[in-house]
Amino acid sequence: MEKLENFNTSKEIIDYIKEKTNNSKDISYREISVNNEIVYIVFNEPLTDTKIISNYVIRSIKKIEKRLKKCEEENDINDKIEKKLEDNSLPKVIKKRKLSESSLENNINRNNKLNIYHIIDVLENSISISKVKKLDLKEDNLFYYLFSGFTCIIHNTDILVAETKSKLDRGVSEPKTEGSIKGPKDAFLENYSDNIGLIRKRIKSEDLILDEKIIGRRSKTKVGLMYISDIARPELVEYVSKKLDKIDIDAILDSNYISEFIEQSTKADFPTIFSTERPDLVCFYMLQGRVAIVVENSPFVLVLPVFIGDFINNIEDYYQKNNNVTFTKIIRYLAFIITIITPALYVALTTFDQESIPNDLLVSFAIQKKGVPFVAFIEAFLMIISFEILREGDYRVPSASGSTLSIVGALILGDAAVNAGIVSPIMIIVIALSTISGLLFTELSMANALRTWRIIFLIFSGVAGLIGMCVAILFLIVNIASTSSFTKPFTYPIAPMNLDRIEKEVIKRKSIAKDTKRSKMLTDNLTKANIK
Repeated sequence: MEKLENFNTSKEIIDYIKEKTNNSKDISYREISVNNEIVYIVFNEPLTDTKIISNYVIRSIKKIEKRLKKCEEENDINDKIEKKLEDNSLPKVIKKRKLSESSLENNINRNNKLNIYHIIDVLENSISISKVKKLDLKEDNLFYYLFSGFTCIIHNTDILVAETKSKLDRGVSEPKTEGSIKGPKDAFLENYSDNIGLIRKRIKSEDLILDEKIIGRRSKTKVGLMYISDIARPELVEYVSKKLDKIDIDAILDSNYISEFIEQSTKADFPTIFSTERPDLVCFYMLQGRVAIVVENSPFVLVLPVFIGDFINNIEDYYQKNNNVTFTKIIRYLAFIITIITPALYVALTTFDQESIPNDLLVSFAIQKKGVPFVAFIEAFLMIISFEILREGDYRVPSASGSTLSIVGALILGDAAVNAGIVSPIMIIVIALSTISGLLFTELSMANALRTWRIIFLIFSGVAGLIGMCVAILFLIVNIASTSSFTKPFTYPIAPMNLDRIEKEVIKRKSIAKDTKRSKMLTDNLTKANIK
């Protein structure tokens, strides 16, 4: 960008803006005359609220004009007084008092006469808008403010920007992808300031720090790094901050762009950054010593580092009685295993290891399989692909049509496929059980990783039966164990083993009143609560 200090008049700056934006039609220009001086107002119409501009910006400029006119009238009066004083036509006492008043008024008028050439300085102190800034022409980017909903007030070579943003975002609503039963019902949205506010209203502490960065050569996207300074480790904050500083890209359109740039294990199948739209979950994680990344125009906030247990546990567990949560956690861990191995186990047993199946069950499988032209592997693969197509369609189509698609696909087409002898009924049950178990994991990256490993397990079992399945299990364990999330082991607290955290997080949820310590893996500030 050409340095604006090279321009000598406000007209040159206006011509420069028009040239750089190719005279874009959504940018409005207005001239206001103040005591024969021209003040330019420049704003992007779709991004600004014209009522705010009229009521605050233009009205403030008009007030300066009235003030200057009043000063001119007072100057005329003072001139007449001085003339009379010179003619000695006033008594001595009055003459002395009028001389003092005249001197005072002349000082005020001289100051106001100076302000004609420093209108921007007057406006900066008098305009009643919360965010007002006089641009440093050597450092600040005029176009960043212009396309961020600010109004630019230009006089001579001085530029003042005032925030006049229009409300282009939806209001705070319930989470769409993460259901809340007993917890808070508010969710993040596309407005950056509102997202910061949703976190701030939960943690009212001076130790909650926001470090802002502007990323994207063209998008100039605000990215906020949030952490609690006396809990989060400084080396983690510094590590993430340096990762953010290294990002050089045209535009950041969503938080996932940031995730891909800073993720430590880029080749890992399982996600090492947690993406959530729930403010209570972000606050919960930050209180453990993690950091959050808030991205402008994205309703999802990133949290890191994370462990595999974070994708299985749920913040809703803390809104229920801790004794009831244990059974729910067992269900989730079973679902994790079922969604990966069920199709592979069925194919391995029916194709290679029939002797492992009880005779009665084997006969039942054989009867159902009669007339099906495909081997079990092909049958399972076709059904997995069919269910994934239905799932993707359910994600993409409008919600009103999604339920219809699911019913038609799952019931009518599935029943028709069985009646036509293309697939066996037991295969429908196996694939449906596997798919439904995967629905317990709402984080999309985690769901996609489980789908990938489901197919990997199916291929191994289709080639070598139970032996191939055991090899796939070894590969899965190696993959998870070799994954790290921002220098932290992804498998913690199972490996490295921490029995205390396993009891509190993996097996059951410890009572909030008794859970008084934080994890040593995340912070040096271990004291969470003092129970007397």
